[in-house]
Amino acid sequence: MKFTWKKKAALASAPPVNEWPAFDESELCKEDQEFIRQRKEAVQLVLKNKTYAEIKEVTGFGASTVRKMMAVCLARASDGQIMGFRGLIPFTRLNGNVRRNPINPKRRHQQGGMSCALQATLARFPQLEKQLRAQILKEKKECRIPESKIKGATLHRIFVSELRSLGVTDTEWPFTTEHKGKKSVVAFMRNIIDNNYEQAVRSRGDKDAKAHLATGSGDRRIIPFSEPYDAVEIDAYHIDALFTVAFRTPEGAETEAVLERLWLIAAVERSSSAVIAYRIVYRTEVTASDVAAVIRDAIVKKWVPKQLTIPGLTYPKTGGFPSGVLPEACGAIWTVTLLDGALAHLANLIHDTVRKETGFVVNWGAPGHFERRPNVERTFKRIADDLFLRLPSTTGSNPRSGRADDASAAAKKYKIRADDVAQLIDVVFAEHNGLPGEGNYFNSPLDVLRYHLAGAHPRTMVRRLPFWGTDRARQLQRREKCFVRGSVRSGRKPYIQYQNVTYTSPVLRQSGALIGTPLIVYIDDEDLRTLRAFTANGFDLGILIAKGAWNLTKHDLSTRKAIFALASKRILVLTENSDPVQIYFRYLADQMEKSLQSGKASTKEATELVRVARNADVVPRLHIDHAQTDINKQSANVQSEKPRLLLVPRSDRRYKVRNR
Repeated sequence: MKFTWKKKAALASAPPVNEWPAFDESELCKEDQEFIRQRKEAVQLVLKNKTYAEIKEVTGFGASTVRKMMAVCLARASDGQIMGFRGLIPFTRLNGNVRRNPINPKRRHQQGGMSCALQATLARFPQLEKQLRAQILKEKKECRIPESKIKGATLHRIFVSELRSLGVTDTEWPFTTEHKGKKSVVAFMRNIIDNNYEQAVRSRGDKDAKAHLATGSGDRRIIPFSEPYDAVEIDAYHIDALFTVAFRTPEGAETEAVLERLWLIAAVERSSSAVIAYRIVYRTEVTASDVAAVIRDAIVKKWVPKQLTIPGLTYPKTGGFPSGVLPEACGAIWTVTLLDGALAHLANLIHDTVRKETGFVVNWGAPGHFERRPNVERTFKRIADDLFLRLPSTTGSNPRSGRADDASAAAKKYKIRADDVAQLIDVVFAEHNGLPGEGNYFNSPLDVLRYHLAGAHPRTMVRRLPFWGTDRARQLQRREKCFVRGSVRSGRKPYIQYQNVTYTSPVLRQSGALIGTPLIVYIDDEDLRTLRAFTANGFDLGILIAKGAWNLTKHDLSTRKAIFALASKRILVLTENSDPVQIYFRYLADQMEKSLQSGKASTKEATELVRVARNADVVPRLHIDHAQTDINKQSANVQSEKPRLLLVPRSDRRYKVRNR
């Protein structure tokens, strides 16, 4: 085919040479560099409107060669720009190979002659190419049920099956070849994946690959955070190790019980990467109360170094937590809270109570997109690499990587106690806050906060709650509306009921006018022995105390729900005078003793016993005073001569008091 090119029309539409795409030939060999320089000089002479004779005299290229070079340089590339001087590289093609001759039958051992056979077949059956592409990239429009991460061999079977259904005979390609075009189909699959990177990652990548797809694009953040306490990241981490707790047996010996895997919740300041608060959760799932407690600790609690009992373990001189090191950071409130989308079920308490009282904005990230909270994720990875994954009782970062041979046995053998690990976590976080990092231009997180918050002329003014001390802590508690009950006719003094327990006070008992009216009650989910009550018009009624024995031992909402769940099944019998939390203690201790005697210590009961004991600020133990035990058993399970009151569950799942 004769090549035609109009010099005058091309020069009229060609952009100025200084606007052509940049091209660097410095890494080419000297022969190719000299060759490209000559071709580049010829193109520049054409742009200067020199004649072909003048160009040939200077460069040695004839008119036909110069026209072809100019046509390639002014052609459009795949990026939308003209090829420019990139088109001067030898063997540069604008279009792929196209087979023009028919595919003839191939002898068994014949070599060659099958170039572009797959492209010709796909051009013959355009719908087949769409089906193959849909299987590779999981496009739902072209295939009904796409296979997850389809392999080349499977794609080749689909290719051959579709050709059979389209009427391709055994005398046509690919059935005339030994492998029936398998290598061509695999190469086609790789080409589709390479040329559709983002779509291939979304369809074939794992969770981490999809999350990383949104990072490193160079786009500016929609919500920029430039100053301290603009944002705080909160996330939960399932600790990759097993720990034990020591119990005293009735014989006076000490036994080790393995706990279930614990959770670690941390709040990290966004701009400086400083850890401002954390909590270890002794249960299998994180609750809204745990997240609210971390937020409350970050705002109200002032950090104090722990009393370290591990030999050789000390706090770094330059480390610590902002609330304990910087007075300006104590009580600071941030603007945006970045939470994991997997914690969306915690929205009621966090969004409706804590957010309204503090005034920050809640940003619920998409589930599985850890890149939305890079600092807290990086902090968890560091503490896992530096601490948990190095323990002999580690469970590994995933089921196929890093797990110890027998993590449970190693935790018992080496007495890896949960109390000791709590000290290690506190020291590691304190060290993290005092360690210089590249992200802070080799300043520590505390140095960054000190630079912005402290000094004679601070560069950032943080928000604080208007009240301090107990009033500020109360504002971060959950708030509910409870109606006052009671009756003059029956002589029942005014009271309120919350979570199946009656609350009252000397002031409320004398306030008969409040019967039937609502009270605003502030609830500390970690200590339900008392509630703080206010009337609807704001008058303070003071502290309401739980009636009966519910006000003896500190307990949280989870413990109370667990006790009533056992009571509804008649496993526990709750009397008027017996402490229900202590009864629950004894029940868990009995279950632990039974499991220890059987040789299989229950991690579930051990974890629950430690959780309840920690919440009650007591030491978990199996040994119980026998005299006290006999008294408790008599009061709990044996009918005494004096009538006593029992909590008996009704069919509608509510509880009332009956005389037995």
